[in-house]
Amino acid sequence: MIYISSSWKQRERVRKLAIELREHGYSVYDFTDPSCRSTPEIPPEKFPEPFDPDKHDYEAYLCKNPEWRAAVDCNREALDHTNMVVLLLPCGLDAHADAYYALGRGARLIISGAPVAGERAPVHLWASMMVATDDRVLDAVRQVAAWSGPIAESFIWK
Repeated sequence: MIYISSSWKQRERVRKLAIELREHGYSVYDFTDPSCRSTPEIPPEKFPEPFDPDKHDYEAYLCKNPEWRAAVDCNREALDHTNMVVLLLPCGLDAHADAYYALGRGARLIISGAPVAGERAPVHLWASMMVATDDRVLDAVRQVAAWSGPIAESFIWK
């Protein structure tokens, strides 16, 4: 299964890529697609109060929305059954955590896009493949799916 990881702000992009990959026979987990989830959606606008360390205890802040726990547990379950993650940049911490959790479990990682100006993450070099645009993801998925051997030896920039 391919897990697409990105920001809720990229939901149209995530959905478009999921549809394309499914049309080519791949099983895809799309966190924006209610049919993939067993939990309610948790887009940022549903819980608009941003964390403020001057006002909130972090654990209490996270726990006040039990839907967050259910959603991250649902995503983790999907990640436990994936063999490839496509990380769509730019995105935030949660998307990166999902992608690198899967990578640590042995999944391949493909990164599409780039971070916003001024940001960088050298750990992106752990990806199996990086592509500049989403229209190259399908070819990257095909190539990476055909590879065998250690993940660390498989990096290619396309």
